Amino acid sequence: MVKRSEVRVEDTWDLSHIFSSLAEQELAQNKLQDDAADFVSRYRGQIESTTSAEFLVESWRDLEQLISDGTEVASYIFLDYSVDMINQEKMRRNMTTNNVISKIFSDISFYESELEKLPEELIRKAIELEAGSAKFFGDHLRERPHRLSAASEQLLTALNGATGSLPEQIYDSAKFADLSFPDFQVNGKKYPLSFASYEEYYAMHADTGIRREAFRVFSENLAKYRNTIATGYYSHVKQDVILAEKRSYENVFTYLLQDQQVEESLYHRQIDVTMDKLAPHMRKYAQKLGENWQLDRVTYADLKLPPLREKSISVSREKAEQLVLGALEIMGDEYRDLAKRAFEERWMDFAENEGKSTGGFCSSTMNTHPYILLNWTGQMPDVFTIIHELGHAAQAEISRKTNNALNASPSLYFIEAPSTFNETLMSQYLIRTSKDPDVERMVAAQMSSNTYYHNFVTHFLEAHWQREVYRAVAADQALTADDLDQLFLDTLQDFWGDDVEMTPGAERTWMRQPHYYRGLYSYTYSAGLTVATAVSLRIEKEGQAAVQDWLDTLALGGRKTPLELARNAGVDISTDKPLCDTIAYIGSLIDRL
Repeated sequence: MVKRSEVRVEDTWDLSHIFSSLAEQELAQNKLQDDAADFVSRYRGQIESTTSAEFLVESWRDLEQLISDGTEVASYIFLDYSVDMINQEKMRRNMTTNNVISKIFSDISFYESELEKLPEELIRKAIELEAGSAKFFGDHLRERPHRLSAASEQLLTALNGATGSLPEQIYDSAKFADLSFPDFQVNGKKYPLSFASYEEYYAMHADTGIRREAFRVFSENLAKYRNTIATGYYSHVKQDVILAEKRSYENVFTYLLQDQQVEESLYHRQIDVTMDKLAPHMRKYAQKLGENWQLDRVTYADLKLPPLREKSISVSREKAEQLVLGALEIMGDEYRDLAKRAFEERWMDFAENEGKSTGGFCSSTMNTHPYILLNWTGQMPDVFTIIHELGHAAQAEISRKTNNALNASPSLYFIEAPSTFNETLMSQYLIRTSKDPDVERMVAAQMSSNTYYHNFVTHFLEAHWQREVYRAVAADQALTADDLDQLFLDTLQDFWGDDVEMTPGAERTWMRQPHYYRGLYSYTYSAGLTVATAVSLRIEKEGQAAVQDWLDTLALGGRKTPLELARNAGVDISTDKPLCDTIAYIGSLIDRL
């Protein structure tokens, strides 16, 4: 795999849209520290005694500006690091900037502690004066019963900044810097192996010998760091459990779901209904996979195969752009033009290089357009990854026009809805525009193996396992790597039954994703896709009225709860009907294979 320094410029993103140089970023970082010091000097000791709603609004505006500027400063350094994580200088810069941001958050933590001393009526009056502050002040009022003393909050903020992300940093360091894979051999031929090449290439390789041997070698080498990563993750979960108790939450789940603004029942329902109703469809999927590929048996190492035994579809970047823009045309010119700009203005980093973060993500700030990281291989799934991340980008761009840094992002529960919605648009577009009579079956295969398998199976299994881990730790169980392996194996066996052979190494799948370090994130993929599926089917039936409802929903950002956002888009997630309908839709796709 090529080094970052060897990558063509046209395959990279252009970070100069944030800052023209490292020197400019450094100046902005220094100014940020000065502004933070000014904020502390101006408002410490003044917030707790104010009787002026106007003064409260003024302080909120200064806080919002500080957060907005801080995001820009941190984003530039993080994005530069994310494409070259073995570069020690970039790693050092990222750590330094993180330390700066962490100290700022610690220094300004007094703000909410002082807000606690104000009467609720005064805060409500501030909201009346500045509607944009409703999310921030409303969240504060909701969380008041769970806040600790000012000194404790400052200490926790400082510790969280210094060590809170340490388990994820350990994971990233092991995964991207320390973990290496040897070549593997099949029929006398050697094949190079890396984390990214396994996930993006060998896992779906058409040759059974290559695919299964790649999985074996990949899994065996993952095991080298299983104890290190397990120890880090256990400490992360234990920290959440302790904080939930100290903050007087009912349990660790209500603590972690507080920011998402959803009831615990919605979280458990998403996992329980999916396990109960989706598993039979996916076992049928596994059976069809075995039949279509004439496998002697279906093993865990085979599940990422395309469901239809056809040649993979190669796609050029130019063709990918045409497909994406065509699929998004139904959403109107403004929405479509965001994607066009992303291609033309180098918002995306396509390169596959050594030390680059795997998979894909979209990063957005209030003052600059979003950036999208990809690992482009020129296959059809990459097109779906692009349009998925552009869904995040569209939400961010639309939201920042009418919102601020403290209310622009929707709840984590809803965060994957815009991205997975875009994937459904791509599938509908491919069916609508193709002259190939077999295209519907091909698209059904693509949707079931990529869109729905990835979001409703891969991430669901992560979520089910994660719930069991939290339950165990909350019950005072100490978990080792063996325990984490066994819990994941139990989850896999509950879901796949006897229809899939659990290849040794399947139990280490928990080591392959970083989502566990970001709260209860994994389940939100299927939650978001539930909303996205309902909205896309509504657009198919109702056209522009449904399109406008969705655009209006994206513009709301984080000003509404997930239930309210979904309702605004015409979907009622207070019941399990949208989830059951989505699972039935997945079943209908599998029936077409």
